Formats: sequence, C-alpha cells, structure tokens
Amino acid sequence: MKKIVLISCASKKLPARAKASELYISPLFKGNLNYAKSLNPDKIFILSAKYGLLNLEEMIEPYNETLNEKSKDERQEWANKVLEKLKQEIDLNNDKIIFLAGEKYREFLLPFIKNFEIPLEGLGIGKQLCFLSGGRCKRLHEIFNNMHKFSFPFNESEIPLNGIYILFEKGENAHGSERIVRIGTHTGENQLPSRLLQHFVNENKDRSIFRKNIGRALLNKDKDSYLNTWEIDTTTREAKEKFGKMVDEEKQKEVEKKVTKQIQDNFSFIVIPIKDKDERLQIESKIISTVSSCKRCNPSQNWLGLFSPKDKIKKSGLWLVNELYKEPLSEEDFKRLKELIDS
Repeated sequence: MKKIVLISCASKKLPARAKASELYISPLFKGNLNYAKSLNPDKIFILSAKYGLLNLEEMIEPYNETLNEKSKDERQEWANKVLEKLKQEIDLNNDKIIFLAGEKYREFLLPFIKNFEIPLEGLGIGKQLCFLSGGRCKRLHEIFNNMHKFSFPFNESEIPLNGIYILFEKGENAHGSERIVRIGTHTGENQLPSRLLQHFVNENKDRSIFRKNIGRALLNKDKDSYLNTWEIDTTTREAKEKFGKMVDEEKQKEVEKKVTKQIQDNFSFIVIPIKDKDERLQIESKIISTVSSCKRCNPSQNWLGLFSPKDKIKKSGLWLVNELYKEPLSEEDFKRLKELIDS
C-alpha cells in the first residue's frame, strides 16, 4: 500500500510560468506542502482548478480559476478528469490517500477512494495554519532531541564559538520528546560559550534576560515583593547611581543563587554552529516562530513559566518575549538547518 497526498491549489501565485510546487505561494499552500513532505509519502500531487492533477515538477502558467466559483456540474466534470489521471498513477482501492484540500476539491473524489484521511477537516484557515506549524515543530523536536545534549557542568571548549542554542527543561515534553523551551543566540563574534556561561554560571541577571525571567517566575511564585526590585537594571553607571540604593545586595545574591540552581538542575541544551551573524539571527527568529505557533507544544501544569508576570511567556510556553509568531521555517530552511548540523 502506498501513501499519497493530494494538496489543493491556491489563489495566490507567482506572476510567471513555474513548477507547480513553486507557483502557489500562499502560506497555507506552503504549509500543506511542507506537512505533506514530512509524512514521507510515496507521491504528492496538486489538485489544480484549471489543470486537474499535477505532479510537483510540472511547469504551468499562472491562472485565475477556483472550484469555489464553478457549478456542481463543472466540479463533477473536473473530478472525473482527475480520477482518470489518478487511476494511471495509484491504486484507488488500496493506496492510502491523505487530502490536504478543501471540501469542493474532494467532494466528488471521495466516493471512489476506499482508504482516505482528512487531517484538517473542519478547521478554519487560522487553525489549519496552526496545525501545519505543529508539523514543522514536530520535525524540529525530532531533529534536536537526536542531537548531543549538554547539561551542567559542561565543557565550554566543546561549544562552537558561534551559533544557536536550544534549551530543554526537565518535566517538559512535546511531540513525544523533550519540549523546546527557549531558543537563543549571540550578536558578538565568538560569544556563544560565554553567552551560555552568562545563563548557567554568572550570577548577574542584568547580563542574561533568561536568568531575569527565571528569577521573575520564582519570585512571583513565592509572592515575594522583591520582584519589583528584581526588575531594576543597574547595568549602566547612571542606573547604579539612580537605583543602586534600592537593591538589597544580600537578597539579590540569594535570588541569584536560586536562579542558578534552578537553571543548572533543570535545563539542558543543544548547539548548532552558525558562523554568520545575520544567518544566526534569521534562523533563530524562524525557529522561535515555528515553535511558538505550534498549538501542540503546551507546557505542563507544573511549568515554572506559568508563574511568570510576562503574559507572552505564559502564552507561548517559552522563556521568550521576542520573535514570537512571525515567519516560520520553510522547507529550504530545514535543508539549510540540516547542512549546518551535519557540518
């Protein structure tokens, strides 16, 4: 039995002749195609309102047709032509057909297919996009959880000088593996090892927003009024002169030690070497967007982040407030990610 995926076309297209897999440029089509590929099917076809059944590599011209604007008889005629081509490619009685297509694209095909699945049935476009992001997120979890993980104490000489780090946290799981809870990088040259030391070792929350966020959650959980003071950033000389007297140094050290213990006891990480700064920042942002958009990446009921005073942390399930819900990883990004990991 073969696994076949059928994807409906999209209205948003390139303005010139292109491969069928590249002509349609809507986020939903791209998401469907990425998800289809993640299923490792034997074949993927596109259901085109104009051309009928298309192979991904077929060269076609852009057009302005949709089944939604055709009559019932026209849709029936279209489906008959698609079925004739399908019969030449697959076994309608035995092969499993997965539809990533709207109702009008499948209504007259389903009666002739015995083994089918419609994973997005009943979902609006927004929920479909969330589901499809989950497919990419699952792939990320599978890739990252199969990489070498570091935990404290770690040998900083084993960390690449430049790259991205991915954090995992004890008790947090998603997609059948340890859940990604933070993605980060650095802006300075050759600073990845020192950045990780700032998180895991150096007791200065003003040099690590990750440490600051852990401290916020710990203090808020304990209903500790020192949370207001913890928010003060005394990095600059001006800030020290203005707010320094408000800081209880003993209490500050006590909280920093709690933060250190929380991080060292509960967090592990993997690293991806990326030398170019612009590429680091771009891939970091896309990984964050992919994970934050996944509706199947929920934190556990005991996750410390649920005590955070930052709503973005509680909502996303990540120790992050920036780069959430933006542009996710594309199929090309996944290929590049694999190249970087294998290098």
